[in-house]
Amino acid sequence: MDKLLNRIPDHARKVRFLIVGGWNTFFGYGVFVAFDTGFAALFASRRLAYMSAIFVSSIVAVLSAYIMHRRITFRSVSKGRLKFMEFFRFCATYAFTIALSIILLPVFVEIFRFSPKSAGLLVTLLCAILSYFSHAKFSFKDNK
Repeated sequence: MDKLLNRIPDHARKVRFLIVGGWNTFFGYGVFVAFDTGFAALFASRRLAYMSAIFVSSIVAVLSAYIMHRRITFRSVSKGRLKFMEFFRFCATYAFTIALSIILLPVFVEIFRFSPKSAGLLVTLLCAILSYFSHAKFSFKDNK
């Protein structure tokens, strides 16, 4: 019976991860669009506008993702120094998955001849799975 009870929270956590991840994707894109629109009106260079937008929106999106995953997905209760370390591990996980995306996308497009959209979808799914396990075993490891 204990094994069954232990599986229910893990399954529920996976569902919460998918819901929060979906929200974060939608929210992050919305923040990017908002900043891109605003910066396009401020900067003469279109490239400077969208590159600034992706930089600022990434920071906002990661902060939002941390808060949502901390409270909803993993229900972390850490405080003080432990909370800071949790946030650091969370950011490290995102840095790793972003770097992996930058590496894998051209591999799938240039070597395996996937379309960019198909490759992007595959890379996103792979990184989402990796992100779940990384957050569960690394970012929020002390909160089970």
